[in-house]
Amino acid sequence: MEPTAPSEADPARPESRPDWRSLSHLRDRVEAAVREIERLRAENADLARRVTELQDGPASAPSFRFGDGDDPDALKARVQGFIDLVDGLLQADEPGGDGSPSDG
Repeated sequence: MEPTAPSEADPARPESRPDWRSLSHLRDRVEAAVREIERLRAENADLARRVTELQDGPASAPSFRFGDGDDPDALKARVQGFIDLVDGLLQADEPGGDGSPSDG
């Protein structure tokens, strides 16, 4: 007598064995991990390329070298000159606007 349906315990059927499900699940997790590693490697390569471009390229903003080789007194005089200029511009915008210091 031949069975009409395959036996649940038939070893030829992968889904009938619990260890096949575990292996299938493990394979899916390994494949997901491999995809994530590949994605991270690509991202790492992009970031390394961007770092190299930033290091090799011109500075994105002009750099200000504060007092490079200047005499400290000369630098102080220059800075004070800028401060006086800004103060004068601010006072000129105040009511009365003659540029003279106010009695605050």
